[in-house]
Amino acid sequence: MEPFSTIPKEVKSDVNDRWVASRFNILSHEENGDLYICNTYTGAFLRVPQAHANKIKNILRSGCDELDDTAKILANYGFLIKSNVDEFKRARILHEIKGRNPENMYLIFLVTEQCNFRCTYCYENFEKGKMSDDVIEGVIKYVEKRGTQLKNLNVHWFGGEPLLALDVIEKLSNQFLLLSEKYNFKFRAGITTNGFLLNSDTATKLLKLGVDNFQITIDGPEHIHDQTRKLVGGQGTFKRIFNNLKNLSCLGYDFQVRIRVNFDKSNEPYIRDLTKELSETFSNDGRFHVNYFPIGRWGGPNDEDLDIFDTKIRAKVALSLCEDALNQGLSTTLGSILQPGGYVCYAADPNSYVIGSDGTLYKCTVALYNEKNKIGKVEKDGNFRIDIDKFALWVMNDESEDEGCKKCFLRPSCQGSACPLIRIETGKAPCPPEKQYIKQVVRVVGRQKKFISERKIKVTKSYS
Repeated sequence: MEPFSTIPKEVKSDVNDRWVASRFNILSHEENGDLYICNTYTGAFLRVPQAHANKIKNILRSGCDELDDTAKILANYGFLIKSNVDEFKRARILHEIKGRNPENMYLIFLVTEQCNFRCTYCYENFEKGKMSDDVIEGVIKYVEKRGTQLKNLNVHWFGGEPLLALDVIEKLSNQFLLLSEKYNFKFRAGITTNGFLLNSDTATKLLKLGVDNFQITIDGPEHIHDQTRKLVGGQGTFKRIFNNLKNLSCLGYDFQVRIRVNFDKSNEPYIRDLTKELSETFSNDGRFHVNYFPIGRWGGPNDEDLDIFDTKIRAKVALSLCEDALNQGLSTTLGSILQPGGYVCYAADPNSYVIGSDGTLYKCTVALYNEKNKIGKVEKDGNFRIDIDKFALWVMNDESEDEGCKKCFLRPSCQGSACPLIRIETGKAPCPPEKQYIKQVVRVVGRQKKFISERKIKVTKSYS
């Protein structure tokens, strides 16, 4: 058996122990008969060759009183557990630990709410400008007050288009780097940018400021992309973005780029042509990945004109595109759904805030104009003034009471918090859309892990 993740811990078996399969196991077969097993509580993932698959399934199906060498491996990774283990409590503990941990903080900054693009499916109204000095001062003071508690400060630069406010990014980043040294916490940053202004000089500057994760959207080959992701004046943007990505790949830094491809019925037939173009350019660079995301009606002025896929098949289409990417030599970012906490929305995390350019505090970057999402304000003295009742809407759920959640094999992953906004609006805990195709998800993740392990591309870190 080939382990892809999770370092095993040696288990000890008492004489009277009975070992049974974990309720959080997911099994899926490859076409050649190989078996994939993953566990959403431990995050373990194994590939079992076809010759041993039946033995493994029999052990999991029947359980055992004693652990032979094979069963011990399954127990080490959490696929077998002692029969007296309460997995309901284990899953609940995951949620409790995450919610009560003040050591990790995640801040998403709308450093400007202006944009140089006018994408057809965008939901923002561009009424506000660049982040004010008072808000910047308040945030810096807030982080300093939390400094002694922190082990990790994770920041994401967002907008609008964040590179229109590069000076704000620089000012905040420099202060966070100083505070991380002063209080000995780790500082990491990522950015979601349309990529139009991401030339080599700007990219290098961001890398030196701790930004090592980039998300950049391309919606198809040039003639398709330029129909949906236009400049304010209507001009196309594909050539500039693609050239910036190629220049980024020439930099000798350690970073990750997620190329996000938004799709609906109108551009989906052309996505594989884009994947081929991306593969020809970036397949030999392990820093570049692709992700396929279904367009929705997110509240923009063109919502009624969007030709979106039905919610029941969006995930299936995305998985098919992921498989095509892997076949063409590109890795994808699929896989977090199988990890503990991997599908918990950032908005459900009590230690996560979205900070608007005017100091408004939100939980969600999509529902910016929903009053329930406006949970507070950043004050100049470094306090976050929070409306606790609105805050509770996002971070409290009934996962431990909901009968569907309690029995679900994905509970450790989503914890009933795949999308708090849907729960707030409908009163129901939404399931991750990939759940209905979970066996296909496991197969794609298994192929991706094998692909990455075989490629093993190394990048030298050089921020000097």
